[in-house]
Amino acid sequence: MNKLSVKIIGSIIILVTLITVILTIFSYQIFTKTTQKEMTAYVEEIAKFASMDSLHRDFQEYLDMGDDRIREVCELVYEGNYDEVPEEEFETITDYLSMKARLTNLCVSQGIDQMGIYIPDESKGYTEATVIFAMMKDYEQNELSFLPLGSTVKLYSQKEYTAMRKTWYEGSEQELIIDYDGDEETKPYLSVFRGLYDVYDNPVGVLVVTRDITDMVDTWRRYLIGSFSVVIAITLIGVIMLGLYLRQRVVKPVGIITKESHRFAKESIKSENELVDNVGKVTEIRILAESIDKMEEGTVENINEISRMSRESERMDTELALAANLQKSALPKGEKLSERREFDVAASMSPAREVGGDFYDFFLIDDRHLVLLIADVSDKGVGAAFFMAVSKTLIKARASMGGTALEVITFAEERLSEDNEEGMFITAWLGIIDLMTGEVNACNAGHNFPAILKKDTEEGYRIEKTVHGPPICFLPGMGFEEYNFRLHPGDRIFLYTDGVTEAKAENGDRFGNDRLIQALNEDRTIGDESLILRVKAAVDHFAGEEPQFDDITLVSFTYNGV
Repeated sequence: MNKLSVKIIGSIIILVTLITVILTIFSYQIFTKTTQKEMTAYVEEIAKFASMDSLHRDFQEYLDMGDDRIREVCELVYEGNYDEVPEEEFETITDYLSMKARLTNLCVSQGIDQMGIYIPDESKGYTEATVIFAMMKDYEQNELSFLPLGSTVKLYSQKEYTAMRKTWYEGSEQELIIDYDGDEETKPYLSVFRGLYDVYDNPVGVLVVTRDITDMVDTWRRYLIGSFSVVIAITLIGVIMLGLYLRQRVVKPVGIITKESHRFAKESIKSENELVDNVGKVTEIRILAESIDKMEEGTVENINEISRMSRESERMDTELALAANLQKSALPKGEKLSERREFDVAASMSPAREVGGDFYDFFLIDDRHLVLLIADVSDKGVGAAFFMAVSKTLIKARASMGGTALEVITFAEERLSEDNEEGMFITAWLGIIDLMTGEVNACNAGHNFPAILKKDTEEGYRIEKTVHGPPICFLPGMGFEEYNFRLHPGDRIFLYTDGVTEAKAENGDRFGNDRLIQALNEDRTIGDESLILRVKAAVDHFAGEEPQFDDITLVSFTYNGV
């Protein structure tokens, strides 16, 4: 019992301490990333604004002018000697000074510590650069300093000249550097590098905007240390108090329940004393004790019930196997009509459960007309199988009386809708084929479009998107449409249910129409049975270990002509 107390209290302390550390670090990360994101977005926006003012300028003209000449011209202008300044020089210097003034005002107004425009020296590995404009803020002296135009600066670190190279040579739109530690020469800083281009999109310079983040780093560290210390102290005090409480109110009652459980496991005899009277007042533990008392009473009854259910399950498995065999036997086989030379037909049905809701049929109305049918009930299992059997019988009986595909489907809906409390419906494709002429009268009630192969074309199988009505019993009385087309000797019809196209792979992809057409067109000369086997193998290979969730039914028909 003491060991259990130590384990529970110790585990709680370790767990809560670990959670506290994780939450503290997590909150610190959120605080850090939020602050960093805001700071980065701010500096990036300043850099973007500054780069817009610096784009398409001719920095080489500034360099050719030189810093000394610029100062000389400025003195001449200040003294009023405009005639001594060439017009081209005046425009160039005015443009440079205007850019310099705007960038300086931007730095001062937005609290930017450094801003510069540089032309990197490729021959020195981008570790040096020529200054076009460079402004730095000196906080100790509370003044701004500028580097001379055309002077050379060295980059501080590998990060900086790597960013310079990517921006200048590799055409990167923007590079970001964040240094939280700094060194003897630099404080923690955040820098944004942006490329500047001429009107022909050739690189002419690199804009660098830098901001000191020393205050932000110090704030992060103080936040981490302070919050961690406070939370740990509060957590440890709370855990100790909670541990003592749990030892008295939980650990001891659990020990009583454990002893009783061991006794009952050995003896299988209910105790005379009720557990609920000896486990304290904690509601959950009292409920557990009451449950164990009831468990002891019901164990023998449960064993008997399990035995009965096992026998019932075996009986149901036997009945389902019988139902599956009866369902398969009710479906036609292609060899029953193999003596007819005008066509070949093959079909298969693979239910997702023991019995399914898919069905197909093909039968002769007379010596000249063949009915080809495929359908899918809106559910699976025994109920769908029963609805399927009734539907198949109605459709076959009505088709045998003659008439069009539209009349057959309409008749089936009228009869099935009379007593359909479960709201089940059927998608179906029915075709009546004239074996003498190849004419097909068809009606599609919400089913997948058939794949048709025309022998006299090189296109192969393709999905024929024809008129398409609602499923049978889905919208009773809405009506259906029929259509006609003609088959020539060698033409083929391939019918399938949505269990094929909606078959799912382990990654969630669906088999779809494109993979179906690809499987059909791998070899268009094979027989109907081989074609069905190939399509089913393609679906199985695509699904892999993913279990089949819907019935899969396939029908392949070849018209040979008279």
